Amino acid sequence: MSEDEACRRVAASRLARRFPLALTMIERGEIHLTGLLLLREHMTDSNHVELLQAAAGKTKAQLQELLATHFPRADAPSLIRAVPELAVAQPSAGTPASASKTSRIEPLSSKRYKVQFTASAELKKKIERAADLMRHANPNGDLAVVLERALDLLLVDLEKRRLGKASRPTVEARRSRPRAGYVTRAIRHEVFERDGRQCTFVDETGRRCESRSFLELDHIKARALGGTDEAINLRVRCRSHNRLAAERDFGREYIEKKRTERRASRPEPAPKSSIHPRQRVHESETALLALIAMGFKESQAHHALTTIAERTATLTPSLETIIREALSLLT
Repeated sequence: MSEDEACRRVAASRLARRFPLALTMIERGEIHLTGLLLLREHMTDSNHVELLQAAAGKTKAQLQELLATHFPRADAPSLIRAVPELAVAQPSAGTPASASKTSRIEPLSSKRYKVQFTASAELKKKIERAADLMRHANPNGDLAVVLERALDLLLVDLEKRRLGKASRPTVEARRSRPRAGYVTRAIRHEVFERDGRQCTFVDETGRRCESRSFLELDHIKARALGGTDEAINLRVRCRSHNRLAAERDFGREYIEKKRTERRASRPEPAPKSSIHPRQRVHESETALLALIAMGFKESQAHHALTTIAERTATLTPSLETIIREALSLLT
């Protein structure tokens, strides 16, 4: 075992010695080691039975919600701070993808959450700019207020495009008969609202899929088999279960063939520069002025900078590097 695994089992053993019910529940599979260790700081001789029973069968996220409800914590401070270089290093090849995640939502109480994520320098500037513009309504510059306002606007746009939600009738809603093969925004909105904005797939045990992301509209009777685009023939499915339904209708080989053809027909995206065009133009102009101030002719400096731009089309050289390279060409 690794040192971490050994420490976790030692801590769980000590809890089981103090609270024998915990060992019984672990043996039955009613609680896992991670869950037991989450309860460790809150279990006492008087509440451990109630707490363990309430935690039975719950996931880590559900246990965090339970503890936040029963043992609320103070709000997390609103702040932006620089991340050390070691913390933002790329994970090694053997590191699982989950270990590199930098986003987290942690419950503090029944209705309060701590949200943590790593932002780029550009996002930091946008957040600070938005906070400055909202000072009249948000004097303290609380980041939660800024992000909530931004998400309100984003949700309006996403619900309009993805769920067909509109604040007023659109042109398509006034059409007497929509064109064939087209699901109107009104019908899309009706289906999403009817299905609770959740995948409607139900397995053999009667359990409904809980996915609320990557949602798509699926034709109960496939359009290719004569199905209509009316709400009664539509249902909400996540991408995986939508594909499963297509495979049941047409066979897996046919669906794989169509996917391959679709990918092959897509034009390959042109390579993009990792540096923003505006930033490149700004640095080029600054370098040009600097070279002219050093005594070089404008035409010579411009020619050197053009040569460097062609060499570094997919790179992000600093201003200092651009000027150094230009001097090597001019001298």
